[in-house]
Amino acid sequence: MKKTLIALAALAASGAALAQASVTVYGRMDLGMSSVDTTLGTAPATDAFSLAGEQDRWTGSRLGFRGTEDLGGGLRANFTYEIGINADRSTPAGVSPADNARTRLANLSLAGGFGTFVVGTFMNAFDTARALSPANNTIPGGQFTQWQATAGSERFDGRSQNSFAYVAPAINGFTFSMGGGSEEAGAALKFTGYTLNLNFNRGPLVAQFAFGDLDMDLPVVADMQNWALGVRYNFGPVVASFIYEDSQRDVAGVRTFSANSWEIGARFPMGALAPYITFGQGERNTDDIDGWQIGTTYNLSPRTWVYAAIGEAQRETAAGINVRKESGYAIGLVHTF
Repeated sequence: MKKTLIALAALAASGAALAQASVTVYGRMDLGMSSVDTTLGTAPATDAFSLAGEQDRWTGSRLGFRGTEDLGGGLRANFTYEIGINADRSTPAGVSPADNARTRLANLSLAGGFGTFVVGTFMNAFDTARALSPANNTIPGGQFTQWQATAGSERFDGRSQNSFAYVAPAINGFTFSMGGGSEEAGAALKFTGYTLNLNFNRGPLVAQFAFGDLDMDLPVVADMQNWALGVRYNFGPVVASFIYEDSQRDVAGVRTFSANSWEIGARFPMGALAPYITFGQGERNTDDIDGWQIGTTYNLSPRTWVYAAIGEAQRETAAGINVRKESGYAIGLVHTF
C-alpha cells in the first residue's frame, strides 16, 4: 500500500519549524516473459526472447515521490520526482539499460482556484489521448498511431521535458490546457514549441484533443506539427475507443515526412477479467501500416494484476514489399505500491 510520510522540517540554525507537508512514496514493478520477432525488409527475422525477467512489457517499472504543501488561501505547492527502475537485472544507476535510474517525471506546480501551473518534466495531452487505447505500446500492435513515427522529430513525445504548462479549472466536464518549451545545447540542438489541448470527461465519455507545433533551428531547420484525438465511451459490457493521429514535418520549407493513422479498440470488462482487442491502419509517407493486438488483464487485487497479450504491426511499401514487421507476445505480473 502507499506509504505517506508526514515531514516536519526544521531550520538547523534557528530551530524554527517550517510548514507541514505531505509526501507520498509510490512505485510499480512489472516483470514477465516476452518474445518479439522483427523482420526488416527481406532479411530473416530476429527474435528477442526473455524466459523470465523481461520488464516493462505492460507499464514502466518506477519509483516516485510526490508531495503537496498547503500555502493558505486555497493555494497549494506540489512536486513530483519519478525514476525508472530495472527490476530484472542488477545494473548500476546510469549504466545500460538506460531505464535504470532514468528520470521519468520531475516537476513543480502551483494549484488553486485559477487552475494549475506546472514546470519541469511531465506527461502531456498526447500521452492522455494515446492512452485511451486499451492496448499497450511495448507489445507489437499496441498504441498503433505512434508506432512508425520517431518521437521528437516526427511526432510529439508523450512526456514534455524542460517545459511548462497551464491547466484551467474544469467547467462542465471540459478542461483546457496549454504548454510550451524551449531548449538550446550549443551547436547541437535548438528548438521551441507549444501545445494546445482540450479534454472532456463526464459520465461514460472521455475525449482528448492535443495539438503541438515544434520549430527547430538545430541540427536542421524544420517545422513539425502533430495532432491527436482520442475518444473512449463506456457502454457497460463494452468500453469502445477510437484514436486518430496526424503528423508532418517540413525541412527548409520542403515536406519530408507525413503520417496519419487510426485505431479502434474494445475492452470487455468481466469482473476481474478484462479482455480487449485493437486494430489500426495508416500511412507513413507512401508506405502503408497496419497492426492489431489481442490481450487481457486479470486483477488479483486492487494493486496487483497479471496480463497476457499477442500482437503484430507491419509497414509495407505501396507495392506490398515489407519494410518492417513486428510480431510477438508478452505475459507478466504488475504490482503497485
